[in-house]
Amino acid sequence: MLRSAEADRDRFLGLYVFLVAGLVAAAALFIYEARLIVEDNANDEEAFAVLLAGNQVLHDLENAETGQRGYLLTGGSAYLEPYRQGVDDLDDTMPKLRQAVAADPDSVDLVRKIERARSEKVMELARTIGLAQSGNREAALAFVRTDEGKGIMDALRRDLDILLDRWRYRRSLATRDAHTRVIFESAALAAIAALVCGLIGYAAFVQRRAFASARDASILLTEQATHDALTDLPNRRHLLNALDALTIECAQEGVRATLLYLDIDGFKPVNDTLGHAAGDALLCELARALRATIDEDDLLARVGGDEFVVLTRRNADDAQLRALAQRLIACVSATGEREYGGRFAIGVSIGITTIPDRASTGLELLDVADSAMYRAKRAGRSQYAFGAASDKPFSNVVSLVR
Repeated sequence: MLRSAEADRDRFLGLYVFLVAGLVAAAALFIYEARLIVEDNANDEEAFAVLLAGNQVLHDLENAETGQRGYLLTGGSAYLEPYRQGVDDLDDTMPKLRQAVAADPDSVDLVRKIERARSEKVMELARTIGLAQSGNREAALAFVRTDEGKGIMDALRRDLDILLDRWRYRRSLATRDAHTRVIFESAALAAIAALVCGLIGYAAFVQRRAFASARDASILLTEQATHDALTDLPNRRHLLNALDALTIECAQEGVRATLLYLDIDGFKPVNDTLGHAAGDALLCELARALRATIDEDDLLARVGGDEFVVLTRRNADDAQLRALAQRLIACVSATGEREYGGRFAIGVSIGITTIPDRASTGLELLDVADSAMYRAKRAGRSQYAFGAASDKPFSNVVSLVR
């Protein structure tokens, strides 16, 4: 019996040593795999930024070209607005694209080619519009018919397609790799559970701890991926997910929802005068104030440097939406006054639209509200404007208030 007890003890010690070694190896593997998953997520974010900036460059150029063609064909000065807006926006989007691909030499070379083509295209657009404005409209149209501009755009699109295809492939690799590693980790956890079946109590403890760690890590990664690090508000990715869900909900249940696109007026002088730390502090204060102004069920997201979005599913009429916009304007003005005592004129321009009566999808809801915000901003400080898609009955409804 003594020999049997000693043998049982030796077997238990051997099993315990093997179990501890296995757990240590598994923990090290789990940490290593988790780090690689975080890297995959970072690669996905990097690719997303390149795709977003590249598509925006093409969008801006197409807007500018559309404005040019409309002006040359009709002579209407209204077509010059999308042309100027597209050219102005390119000054912002090209640096973003350069920054997004800075770590990849091959992509940097492609972006240089795209930038040269962009410059040539902008010069071609400016030349034809200049000819038309000076009374030589036929000369401008003749120049367009040479297809020089089309050749530039075709070359630019080819280079952009190569660039975006490259980063789409990288993004798919990162996604597949993360998925494979999650499956691998799940299999490893199952193997560990099988190995510790001889010590059920200890195995249950290890299993609970491992699952809790995995759940916490998953929650943390999700939180980091869908929330703004500065204000802790939902970010653009979170908003886009909410808009996708809203599109389905509107199609199935016919609910009405509203999106308000907010752009802070007077924010740049704070950054330029007091520094970025002061600007960040102001954004945090504005986030807290805006959150307190809207309903608890409403979504407040930060989608850009000084841009916020309010998404509400309340079935409010336009009068209630105007009242909400006025409260938001008053909230921002009061925050600026409280923080700086009138030193900086802090305000907010707001674009408002609703689904399904003014927009058909969640993404269209965002685009229309963004465009309405720019109309409000062009009309002056601290104003709001309603906007609608071109195929909606409210497409011409615009309301401004000082």
